[in-house]
Amino acid sequence: MATFYICCLLTGARKDEFLSLTWEDLDFRWKTIHLKDKVEDNGRIIPMTKYVEKLLRDLKKTSDSSYIFSSNTSATGYIVNPYKEFKKICNEIDIQLTIHGLRRSFKSLAEWVDIPVGVTAQISGHKPSALAEKHYTVRPMDMLRGHLQKYENWVLEQAKISFKN
Repeated sequence: MATFYICCLLTGARKDEFLSLTWEDLDFRWKTIHLKDKVEDNGRIIPMTKYVEKLLRDLKKTSDSSYIFSSNTSATGYIVNPYKEFKKICNEIDIQLTIHGLRRSFKSLAEWVDIPVGVTAQISGHKPSALAEKHYTVRPMDMLRGHLQKYENWVLEQAKISFKN
């Protein structure tokens, strides 16, 4: 479940968007993740950054389910209630945080590396707030990926996490 919590912080995804992911929602070739967005009927596609890709590939090695975060006891087939373990982790490291707080942290922390507000809104699935943003701003996946990778690199550096990609 640690992968789930890290991915929420690194992508700004909603809890249910990430928990309900299937392996088919991931495109390792084009490095994208297709989320079932609660706002957009068709969902949304976000870039898959290098560390998130590593975490997901590591999970895939031991998975025998179509769901990434599968559960044998859940009627949905995937984990629905990750709160107990998350609360235990928060107590161990003595912080007060919610799973939704990871999503809010994504937006706040992205400002530390000067990610444009419209980029964080698009990645996290918020509706555009201005007319120009809604109708005129087009951000290709590679542009989003560059910003999200910059954010991920900064977060990993702050957490003193290194990995080989």
